Amino acid sequence: MNFGETLASVFSRLKTWVFFADVEDVILASVFVVVIFLARKPLSRLIVKSLNNLMTHLAVSMPDEAKNELESKTSILLVVGALFIAADVLQFPVLAGGLINKVLASVALIAVFSGWYNLCGPFVSLLGGYNRLEINVESSWMKRAARFGVILFGISALLTVWKVDISGAMTGVGVLGAGVAIAAQDLVRNLVAGMNNQSEKRFTEGDVVEIEGNFIGVVEQIDLRSTVLRGFDQIPRYIPNSDLSNAVVLNYSQLRTRRVKKIISLVLSCTDQQLKGFKQDLRDYMLNSGDYDLSDGAPQYVNIVGLSENAIEVLFYARTKTADYQNFLDVDERLTLKILEISRRHDTAIAYPTQTIDMKSPLGSDRPDT
Repeated sequence: MNFGETLASVFSRLKTWVFFADVEDVILASVFVVVIFLARKPLSRLIVKSLNNLMTHLAVSMPDEAKNELESKTSILLVVGALFIAADVLQFPVLAGGLINKVLASVALIAVFSGWYNLCGPFVSLLGGYNRLEINVESSWMKRAARFGVILFGISALLTVWKVDISGAMTGVGVLGAGVAIAAQDLVRNLVAGMNNQSEKRFTEGDVVEIEGNFIGVVEQIDLRSTVLRGFDQIPRYIPNSDLSNAVVLNYSQLRTRRVKKIISLVLSCTDQQLKGFKQDLRDYMLNSGDYDLSDGAPQYVNIVGLSENAIEVLFYARTKTADYQNFLDVDERLTLKILEISRRHDTAIAYPTQTIDMKSPLGSDRPDT
């Protein structure tokens, strides 16, 4: 049977179905599809709202972008579901019914996988975009990997619906994948290391980090294979993720406060009364200036810690209220000026390294040569 005969047979069966179709079933099915089509938006909003409430109970907030995408795709699936039910009620001829079912299944799959594709960004950001110090985790590489997986599975599902045998292709893909995996061991290792770095939240885009005590820079981008760190010389460094995973990383952006530590050297001629007054005024300044963290457990020290050849050493140790560097510089400047003011108030002075040379006459000489 050629194509023309097949097509004629299909039309003949459709005419027969139309002639013997139950008018009541056709009307009910049509009304059902129309009602679902008209109510698709309110229903989709209700479904998404219920899902959002469930996620809220799980302490997860759904982004607005995800809500809009879910509503759009849910409305399509509602209409496709209504058409499926109507097609089942109307009992189309086998060939036409099978074609209709495949088309509807394809539309549903395209809606589902396109929704997943568009939601990769919001949901990957939701899962990996942990905010720390108001800085977002860079996860563009995770979005690309997730979207590639959605496309691959979507194509496989569509081919399965249309009964296209992809077993041979999958076998070839498997063999090719094994070869690629062997050749891409370094990429996979760095990919896993990058995922570990993000899961441990060691650093995020914008953080200032120090690597092994050798290099300090700003995390500019986290990618599939490497992380870009830009030094203060503005030169970018591309560091493999596996190296970062095994390195000791100091993250200065996670500082909550900054340390203020000064060793103040006072002259040896300073009396006990002057020392006590100097220390008390310095401690009062620490407690009343508003520059320092005075919470329980925060360090607050003003003590004599040593005696050198030319000075009495007083330690001032506290922490600022924030980690802002400009604030730290301002606090340190005010402290330095206050130290000078207090030292003058108590009629003492800051000691500087000095050396005394005792000039004596040569041995055996009572007076200079004449």
